[in-house]
Amino acid sequence: MGAPGPPPASVARLLERGVAPLDGARRRVFGLLRRSELAIAIVARPDRRIATLAAANALGAFAMAVFAPSALLVLGPVLLGVLHVAADVRYLVLRRGLPSWWRGVVWTACAALVGVRGAQEHFGSAAALLRAEHALLAAWLGAAIVAGALASRAWRRVALAAAAAVALSAAALAAPRGFRLVLAHAHNLVALALWLALFRRRVRAVAWPLGLVLAGTALLASGAMTSVTLRAGWLDAFGLHLFLASDWLAPGLPTRSAMALTACYAFLQSVHYAVWLLLIPQEDHPGRRTTTFRMSARSLRRDFGDAGLAAVAVLAGLVLLGALRSALGTRNLVLSLASFHGYLELALLAYFYVRGDVGRRAAEARQERSGHARGVVDRGGPEIAAQPAAP
Repeated sequence: MGAPGPPPASVARLLERGVAPLDGARRRVFGLLRRSELAIAIVARPDRRIATLAAANALGAFAMAVFAPSALLVLGPVLLGVLHVAADVRYLVLRRGLPSWWRGVVWTACAALVGVRGAQEHFGSAAALLRAEHALLAAWLGAAIVAGALASRAWRRVALAAAAAVALSAAALAAPRGFRLVLAHAHNLVALALWLALFRRRVRAVAWPLGLVLAGTALLASGAMTSVTLRAGWLDAFGLHLFLASDWLAPGLPTRSAMALTACYAFLQSVHYAVWLLLIPQEDHPGRRTTTFRMSARSLRRDFGDAGLAAVAVLAGLVLLGALRSALGTRNLVLSLASFHGYLELALLAYFYVRGDVGRRAAEARQERSGHARGVVDRGGPEIAAQPAAP
């Protein structure tokens, strides 16, 4: 019997080897950036860096929504759909210190919703399955409010959240198809709300990129850019024509209005992806420093574990393979099965609101600034303290 071979490389080692070339490229890019004082000023300050990333994404997404909306609607879910759902789970569940019983409820609800959507893909979107999906949402929202109440005992927030949950659930059960369509559009904004409410320390610092997002949304939704899209845009990409997408996303509206709303959806979906994959990771890192790809790989493994990380990689790979055969069909399947993450965001937003997490980071930042200001006054200010004593 021969000697045993070397042990297989660990997941961590494989990850570090895989991202090593990216870290090399990162060092070269930072070497170039050091030659520019403006680049240094942006990269070195977290608020400026995050605001610049948000603005760059908003401008790029707006250009794509005007000139290549169909491509944006297909490539976004295919390339980023699995990764952004994983980011949802990572930053709303794995890193948030949830009680074990509540985390179990979250996993059960996610699995149940994926199962219901799978049944709809197989049997069609029957009214009973749609209502079952929205009944699950209602139950999940109720459980979220109970979980938050057990942690905070804040009965005023409980009452407000319960009223909103009842109204939302009643609308979903009364008009399941209309509710699904409204949620498809509205959930792109939920990511922005979660970013500002749970992760952002100074909203004022990102006011200008938020202004760009609002301006882009208003321009697209108003139809002001529709003529440009019709004249110079790429309307048919990967088997999806903009007119067909408009029939899905804005049924019953006049053609130009439907196109405008569809372009708006494509724009906000890209913003949604950027929030989860660029902005929130920057906010949630200790010290909010830039990190190497190797550090990010180690952090991912700590959060997901070997099995979870392998599952994400396999799912992302399967989506890419499916897209080679049918990009449009794969895109539609990804959006359907991954739709549970929209309900996840709503349920966790309700939970964190009742628990008292909403606005906590902003309040802590204000206290830190106030404490620093008091310290400067008590010491006479840094400029005064640095001056030599008078002769």
